[in-house]
Amino acid sequence: MRQMSLLIVTLILSSCSIFGPERVRHEKTTSLVNFLYPDGNIPKDIRSPTLRLPLRVGLAYVPTQGGGRAIDPRLKLELLNAIKQEFSSRHYIQDIQIIPQMYLSHRGSGDQLQQIKQLYQLDVMALVSYDQIVNRQDNLLSVTYLTIVGSYLFPGTQFDVSTLIDMALIDLDTKRLLFRAAGTQGSSGGGAEAYAANQYSKHQNRDFAAAMTMLSGNLNQALYLFEERLRAKDPNDDIKVEARPGYSMAIDRWMLLLLLGLCWARCRTSG
Repeated sequence: MRQMSLLIVTLILSSCSIFGPERVRHEKTTSLVNFLYPDGNIPKDIRSPTLRLPLRVGLAYVPTQGGGRAIDPRLKLELLNAIKQEFSSRHYIQDIQIIPQMYLSHRGSGDQLQQIKQLYQLDVMALVSYDQIVNRQDNLLSVTYLTIVGSYLFPGTQFDVSTLIDMALIDLDTKRLLFRAAGTQGSSGGGAEAYAANQYSKHQNRDFAAAMTMLSGNLNQALYLFEERLRAKDPNDDIKVEARPGYSMAIDRWMLLLLLGLCWARCRTSG
C-alpha cells in the first residue's frame, strides 16, 4: 500500500512537470545593428572607409538590455582582456583601450561613438555583444531526476543553454563593418528543481567561457586575414589604407625578429 501511494504521488508530480509551462530566460546585450542605428534607418550606401595605420582601437561591450541571471562580471572582463591581447600582438595596431561601460547606453549610440572617438582619439571600435538563452522545462524526462528525501519527492528540471558571443570591428567615421569574429557554445543539464537555478547558472558561466575561447581562436584568424588585406592594398578594395608618418607595413616585428635570429645563427656557425 505504501509503495502504491508513493507511485501515485510520483505520477502526480510528474504530470505537473509534463503539462507545466516552458520557461525561457535571456541574458543578452542590445543588438549591434540596433545600437548603431537606433532609429531603424540603415543606410543603403555606406561610404568606403579610409584607415590610417597603425590603428587606434577602442574596445567595449554593446550596452546590456535584457533580463535573466547576469554573466559573471569577472568572465566579461576576462573576455575583454583576451580580445585586447589579440589586438595588441598585431603591429598594425598602435593602441587598444577598454572603454568603461558607463560611456555607452543603448540610446543615442551615434553621438556616443563620436564622443568616445574624440575623447580617446580612436580610429575604430571593437564592439562585443552576446546572447545567451536558457530554456527550462519540466517534462516527462524529469521523472529521471526525482530525488527522495525522507517522505518527500522533488520533481526534476531539464534545461538547455545556448550562447553566442560576437565581436565586430567598426570604422568610427563611416560605421562600416571591417570584420567580425564569433564564438558559440551549447549545453544541457538537469537536476532537482530546488537546485536548478544554481545548476544552470554554472552552465551559463561555463558556456560563456567556452564560447569566449572559441572567439579568441577565430579572432586570431580574422586579424591575420585583415592584416593580409591591408597589406595587399588592392586598388579594387573598398577599404582604403594610408600610413601615418614613419609607419610601414613592409615588414613586421615578428619578421624582423626572425631575420635577427637567422643572422645570429649564421654568425655562430661561421664563428
